[in-house]
Amino acid sequence: MKNRYLQFALGMIAGGVLFSTTAAAADYLTASPSTQTFYLSGQPIQFEAYAIHGNNFVKLRDIGQAVDFGVTYDGSTNSVHIDPNSHYEQEATAPAPQTTPAPSAVTEETVQAVLAQLKEQYPSGTLYGAPYISGTGGPYRVSETYCAGWAVKCSDAAFGTLPWQRVDRPGWEQIRPGDLVEYTSETTNHVVVVVRKTDECIFVTESGLNNKTRWGGQYFRWWLEQQPEYILYTRYPQ
Repeated sequence: MKNRYLQFALGMIAGGVLFSTTAAAADYLTASPSTQTFYLSGQPIQFEAYAIHGNNFVKLRDIGQAVDFGVTYDGSTNSVHIDPNSHYEQEATAPAPQTTPAPSAVTEETVQAVLAQLKEQYPSGTLYGAPYISGTGGPYRVSETYCAGWAVKCSDAAFGTLPWQRVDRPGWEQIRPGDLVEYTSETTNHVVVVVRKTDECIFVTESGLNNKTRWGGQYFRWWLEQQPEYILYTRYPQ
């Protein structure tokens, strides 16, 4: 089954090369978003696809991710390598340079607006691009995966390069949108990003071992405050 999809992907690449070598074909190379529905093993799947001269063009990496075959790029030789016997791995990309917002520009409203944009860009079940390479270092390693990578990525998007502050066993009133809440229970260690807080709980975004985003998680105050370790990382200016 993998090889069938691989032949399909290579066919699209070959078609693109043939068109590009003929100057007379330039009139046919106007691209428009495809209106067709794509199916994988009978299930609908979303692709960023464009119609060019009656053909659908989809990024090879998108197909590799959907079907699970290896796609890598070698910059030294400007070559693409396709391996049907390996698994797809997300391409690690360096983040855009971070800037430090003016302290007066950072509010709970601006942070929630950034989180709303991230939710549109990375809805639940989306690979967020691990490992995330942070220019700030943060409370974890510079390059992170799983829950820490997503948490730092969200924080950098909202706060730029503002410094981190750690609060052990914070008061509930100290928690604000965009803050990271880390806990250690009897079975796991985990960090989440606060999206919204009530008197009883926080609503969060988080990631797990599959490096995919999750939105809408809920953690109760009484439960967090009972954990062996309970830490707040905030970047709001004091």
